[in-house]
Formats: sequence, structure tokens, C-alpha cells
Amino acid sequence: MPSWYRVVVWLWCLLSCCHGRTEAGTAAGAGAGAGEVLVVIACPPLPRRSQEGCFALFDSLREQHQHLAGVIPGDYVLRFHIMHELFNYWTLLDALPGQTRLLNARTEWIIWCQHNTHVASLRGLLEQLHSQDPMEAAYYGHALYDTEATIVHHFAHYKNPRWFPYPLLSAGVVFTGVLLRRLAELVALSAQNATRHSEFAIDASHELARFIFDNLTPDTDRGLKEDPIGGPEGETLERKIILKTAAYICPTALLHSSPETGTSKPVPCLLYAKPEMFAVLPSTLETRLQGQVHTTGSHIYFAIKTCAKFHKERIPIIERTWATDARHRRYYSDVAEVGIPTISTGIPNVQTGHCAKTLAILQLSLKDIIEQRDIRWLMLVDDDTLLSVPRLSALLNGYNHTEHIYLGERYGYRLYAPDGFNYHTGGAGIVLSLPLVRLVLEHCSCPSANAPDDMILGYCLQALGVVALPAAGLHQARPQDYARELLHLQPPISFHKFWNTEPEHTYRRWLGGSGGNQSVPQATDTDRVTVAGAVAPLPPLGGRLQLPGLTAGLGTAEKHLDL
Repeated sequence: MPSWYRVVVWLWCLLSCCHGRTEAGTAAGAGAGAGEVLVVIACPPLPRRSQEGCFALFDSLREQHQHLAGVIPGDYVLRFHIMHELFNYWTLLDALPGQTRLLNARTEWIIWCQHNTHVASLRGLLEQLHSQDPMEAAYYGHALYDTEATIVHHFAHYKNPRWFPYPLLSAGVVFTGVLLRRLAELVALSAQNATRHSEFAIDASHELARFIFDNLTPDTDRGLKEDPIGGPEGETLERKIILKTAAYICPTALLHSSPETGTSKPVPCLLYAKPEMFAVLPSTLETRLQGQVHTTGSHIYFAIKTCAKFHKERIPIIERTWATDARHRRYYSDVAEVGIPTISTGIPNVQTGHCAKTLAILQLSLKDIIEQRDIRWLMLVDDDTLLSVPRLSALLNGYNHTEHIYLGERYGYRLYAPDGFNYHTGGAGIVLSLPLVRLVLEHCSCPSANAPDDMILGYCLQALGVVALPAAGLHQARPQDYARELLHLQPPISFHKFWNTEPEHTYRRWLGGSGGNQSVPQATDTDRVTVAGAVAPLPPLGGRLQLPGLTAGLGTAEKHLDL
């Protein structure tokens, strides 16, 4: 796709408030009462290859529709719509209130896709829908299951999480119009009528499935909702709506056996997910003109946040694993220890929240980067985070380091509310372009030393108009906290937390590492960093606007957004 075309498309999206574009097709001979199938493509703002994936899917659907030559299974009317994200619209629940205008009384089916969803056969998919009941409040997809209770799913069904299915969103999800209209109505009134287990949005797929399970029943009689319900431990699932497994929706382009019939007859995969492959760019004039430059580990500055009590426990693990690929790495601590070496931020360690420490790290890192050459990115990392530096470098090939780029594993806080915002969770690693580091230091500050640094950074950047861009492969938790299909579909870039794991095994198994050195290498003269003294605190700010649920206040001043 030519670069001028991308610019035109992007400007068009902004001018239309990023609501997307819709194209309708009417079946030949279909009457006014013909049922409708709506295909929605949820499209992220960046990188460009994701946007190109959205338009490629849109064009493929339109072409397949034309090839149906008026003979459409079920005589459906078809509509295709690209939903462009605008800040909070990345979870289906929070996107619904703005998309209800797309639903009407004739909408029998909604096919929810992402930019990397592939529709192998529109005809075959319509034939499948025609054989299913559109009047049932139901949804279909490829089911994922947890192997154990996990923090990324708010420890849902902690007694037995293995039974609860949730959809692989990138493979596509099919909703009946009956279910989605009821869901949209409930979400629009969520403050009064719906149960949400957390203010935080972490996994849009699991939270969607759990919200439906908790708030909707198969029977339209709302009185049934008051009856005792629950999971497999003696509870009645007949009164709940759970994801229906569809053999024609697959994690990859393979043939699957049909679980409904119990036969081994292969079922074609009509909807499936395409891996988001990282780009390895040649150093050509075209890529340079587009702001995309080949990135290696030597272009990334790793600012590793640690404290004295973890120097001997955690730093040796990093040095034996991913540190060998991270030429520019610095350990920032509350105590300077020359033998490692660590750099003192001058900020005492606190148990919860590290806002002052993180801003001090950014200040020190930027000063250090200025004295070096050809560093384009800064990554904030915890001392119990494992990384694949080569995969991270390949990921960054898709972004322009001269722009304000904010990458990480995206979480949301109160996205259903006007004061909601997105942020990148710190444990997975947060990647900032250098221009963005400067913007943060110019405009963001902390209300208190122990305010939550990752949330505050995200709130400040959203207020400044910088989008929190999700980076596939960055993970806040351990491998066992994620469904295996997700980890096999997308090469992992990072994992967080060492407890109940063997970090070096995780590094070898999931991050492509070899295990590296068996001991912590002594710092050489070129590796040693001058131990810094205390950093002057950022100037305090004036008025505060309270952020619900957080102890820290929010506010604005002439220069800083006091978060």
C-alpha cells in the first residue's frame, strides 16, 4: 500500500472520529425482511502493517462477496465495517456503546474480527450460520481454557478454572444478534445493572466471556437471573450463557475434528488467526523514508528497575539470560553497588508504587543516552522480567522511533467511564521512543513517591494525546498464566515474575534463549557506569483532580500534569 494512501486513510479516520467505514451488500432477490450478517473488523491505530491487515481483510470479504454472484446462503444481506480504535475502544464491551448504531432488528449474526483474522471462505461461513439458530442468545468461537487460576483473569473460578471457556478473539467470534443487542443494552446501563469484577481491563476475551456469564441468561425472562447459579461444582450451567465451540473457527489454518459429532471427519477452518510476524527490514531508501529503520539490540537502552534486597537474587538471572543481547543496560536501584554495577536514583525503596523512582530513572537514562550514539528506544524493565531482545528488535522495526511511540502490554482502568484510560503494565516492559521520553519529563510528574508508576505514565500520556499501542508478545505474567494457543500463535517477547518458575528454563523454552553464562560476569571498564547521586525531584504541582479508586490525585498545571 503506497505511503500517501496510508496518510489519506489515517486522516479520513480521524476526521470521522475513527468510527470506521461500512460497506453493505444486498442479496439478489432478498426481500425487506431478509436477515443481515454484519462483519466488524476491530482495527488498531498502529503499526501500519496492522492497518494494512484490516483493509486487506475488508477487501478480501468484498471480493468474496462479489464472487457469490447473488447466490448467498440464507439470502442474507451482508455489511462489512472497520471499527477504528480511539483510545478506549479496544475491549469489545467498551466498544459496544459506540457501535450500537450498527445493529438493527434484522441483524441476525455479527462476526467480530481483528486485523489478523482470516476469513478463508465467506460462502462456507454463511452456510454454517444458516444451519445455526439465530434466535438463540449465543456466541461461537475457538475456546481457550486456563490451566490454573491466574492474576491476568482476576483469579476467576479459582477453585476450578479449567472448565470455563473464553474465545480466541484473533480467530474471530460469531454472535447472534439476539445476544449482542442484549449485551449492548446491558453495557450501556452498566453503572446500575451489570456486574464487573474489577475496574481493570486486562484480557478483553476472558472479561467478555465472564461478563456474559455473570449478567445474561439464555431465557429472556430476567427473573431467572436471581436463581442460584454457578460453575461445575453443583451449579446449573443451563441457566448461564457460555461460549459454544465451533469447529470451523480455528487458532490456525488447519483441519479439525468436529466436537459436536464426535467423528474424525475433518472440518474446514473458515475463520482462523494469522500470526503477527515481526518484520526484519532491509536498510533500503523506502524504509528510511517511511521512518522504519532496521533495529538491533544496540539501538535499545534497557533501564532495569531494582532495589538492594534483590541485587543478589534477581540480577544474576538477568545476566545469565537476556543481558548478553542487551549491550546498553543499566541497573537503577535505591543503593549504588559498584560491583554489579547499580546506579542510585536517590529515591528510597517503597513497597507499592514507584512513580518517583521511575521518573528519576527516566531522567538519569536520558542523560546517559545523550552521551552515547545511535540509541533510538528506551525500555523500562523490572528486575524479574525475562526478555527476547532479538524479537523485541524485530517488533520495533514496524515503528518510527522519531515519533511519540508508547508500546507495551496494554491494560485499561475504568474504560467504561468518562475518566477511564489505558496504560502499559510495567512488569511486561514499557518501550518509549526517545522523543516520548523527553515529552514525559517535560509534562508528567508524581503526586507522591509511591503512586503507581505505570498507571500514572499511561494517564499522563493519554491526556497528552499519545495512544497506548499494544505490543503482541509482551506479557505481565508467567507462561503458565496464558493459554498455550496464544503463546504458540505469537512468539513471546517477555514474561514477568520468577516465583514458582525456573527462569532460565522459561528463557530457553519460550524466549529462544540458550541459557548463556553460568555466573554473573564482572563489570568491565566499558560496562561500568559512574554512580549517580540523588536526583532532584520534579517540581510539585497545583490543583488535583481525584482519580477514582487510586490514592493518587490527578490534576493539571501550566507545565506538568500532576498525576
